[in-house]
Amino acid sequence: MGRVFFDTRKRIINVNAAYTALPSDSGSVFMIDQGSGYDIALPAASDAQEGWNAKFIIKTVASAAVTVSATAGDGDNMLMSAHSLDGTDRQVTGADVLTFINGAEKGDMVDMVCDGTSYYLNAWVADDGHVTLA
Repeated sequence: MGRVFFDTRKRIINVNAAYTALPSDSGSVFMIDQGSGYDIALPAASDAQEGWNAKFIIKTVASAAVTVSATAGDGDNMLMSAHSLDGTDRQVTGADVLTFINGAEKGDMVDMVCDGTSYYLNAWVADDGHVTLA
């Protein structure tokens, strides 16, 4: 009997313009090109449902900020713990827009998971200022 192989590759979504994430995008890795400013809109938390998750990674650095935003009807339902190589750790709660600032570095990333009500973010960045949550 031959070897059994399980395909464990992630679905990659290359983003360089406005994008509306779908509940079916759960488990995807969003590779962000900062060549222009745009927004990645998240599905409503109730539509995403418990367990929806995604990763957002800066792939191409340029001079434009990119945002990831919760649905307006969800209110301020994003919570983030940020960790940076400069030694700064912080937590932010009650927000609805994540911003990768212009000047973020290739490889800066945010992991996100939804519990059906809120989005929980864990950011790993080179410098604390590379991501904001407001």
